[in-house]
Amino acid sequence: MTMHERVAGNPARWYHAPLVILIAILAIGPFAIPLVWISARFKFRHKVFITILIVIFSVWAANESIKAYRSLSKQIHNLQAVLRN
Repeated sequence: MTMHERVAGNPARWYHAPLVILIAILAIGPFAIPLVWISARFKFRHKVFITILIVIFSVWAANESIKAYRSLSKQIHNLQAVLRN
């Protein structure tokens, strides 16, 4: 809680805590970006940096998932061909 929030009598919300935001990013990925942007605990440049990191990681993870799916699909197809013979 910042001094301004304490003085104004406006307590910080639990979902603005950096640990909660980190857990949300790890759990739901890019769907946590709004939490980053509504949090008053991050400066603008930090919000931009975190958003860029989340987007880059999400694109990478999606690409790796697609490659894994294709590889697994090919292995299943090969296994089915072996089992037919």
